Amino acid sequence: MQYFFDQHFHVMNIAHPNLLSFFSSLESGIPDLITSGALSPSYILTNKNRKGSTLLNRVTNTLTTFEQSIGKTFVLMEDDLSGFFPSHEDGAARPLLPYIRNGKMHMRSRTYDRLAMCPLLMDFSSNEQRNETLYYPTPKEQKILAYVQDTLEGFAYYETQHPQGLFSFYPFLGINPPVHSKAFITQLLETYVVKNRTNPKGKRFYGIKFYPPLGYEPWPTDEREREKVLLIYAFCNAYDIPIMTHCDDQGFRGIPAKEAWKYTAPASYKPVLERFPNLRIDFAHYGWQYNQLQKNPLTMISSLTSKLPDSPWFYELTELMTAYPNVYADVSFSGTNPDFYMLLQNYLHTLEADTRRTILSKTLFGTDFSVNLMKVESYTSYYRIFEESAFSDDEVHAIVSTNPMRYMRLET
Repeated sequence: MQYFFDQHFHVMNIAHPNLLSFFSSLESGIPDLITSGALSPSYILTNKNRKGSTLLNRVTNTLTTFEQSIGKTFVLMEDDLSGFFPSHEDGAARPLLPYIRNGKMHMRSRTYDRLAMCPLLMDFSSNEQRNETLYYPTPKEQKILAYVQDTLEGFAYYETQHPQGLFSFYPFLGINPPVHSKAFITQLLETYVVKNRTNPKGKRFYGIKFYPPLGYEPWPTDEREREKVLLIYAFCNAYDIPIMTHCDDQGFRGIPAKEAWKYTAPASYKPVLERFPNLRIDFAHYGWQYNQLQKNPLTMISSLTSKLPDSPWFYELTELMTAYPNVYADVSFSGTNPDFYMLLQNYLHTLEADTRRTILSKTLFGTDFSVNLMKVESYTSYYRIFEESAFSDDEVHAIVSTNPMRYMRLET
């Protein structure tokens, strides 16, 4: 059985995010949003001339997936890969033939029997917040259990609508430790997370999703908060459960941008890995940074001539990938820009052969659907941009199949 992995994507409806938390994080309003880099041309806004694509169209296209059930979004994603939807954007990346055809998934010279889909649930739960500028305090919300239930119902809906479909689901459970008690975290882990892959016992979640910009600090200075994260790390270490953590300087936030950057940087995990060196962690988005304030001006100038990545986090991350056996990186969202693959390839070619093999063996395919629709026309378009990269057929196969099988411990 050959599996093709989308190791990183999100499905949710409008009820799941915590918009109050997001707006409360913008301490100075629009200036904070600008400072964060969210409006950088290389992030959401695009400086490329894409006929038929406007910011309004991209926002509307993205929100379409939030206005329907999770199950319907799963169906939409498979239908998209099966060629059901015509392109409306001139120059959009499109394959000559649908990726799913004749009962198989096709990529380059390979065919795959199943698509291993890894939806990442974000824990948008929050504590009560009182703000002197607000008349009403924002309430404490516990959102993750409803999100879990909606996701499980989405799996069931997909299976009724596509009984012969190719999707198999390996979801990750979001946990935001600061907003929960140790007892509740233990309940989440014991109730939902698969400890034994050969005997799941009805549990459905194969990994843990961390999202530092919501307020999760990988190695808290506060003793009580550290006990919570140690509980999760020890659990994942004992049962060899994969962790995925957000790792670019953008995305949804529940705290101010500079605090979010501090928690999100790969280096923030160094004390974690020193304590648990065998932890299985995927750093999402390959540590990409869009905010110019975080970059060394000399490195930025050098990168223009060398055509190498100019993100300090990228190099922090690749250092961890070579230092620890189970540290991985995925290409989600970063791969909306074809130049990302060019820069990654250029970097790999600067490495000694053994180091290059190590980095390649820990690189995973992911899309960041549906957030990526702000930058690409469709789920299919993201696949096509990756297919058109300079990676060899064998390297593509490793990134979409061999590497994630090892990361997820699903080798047969």
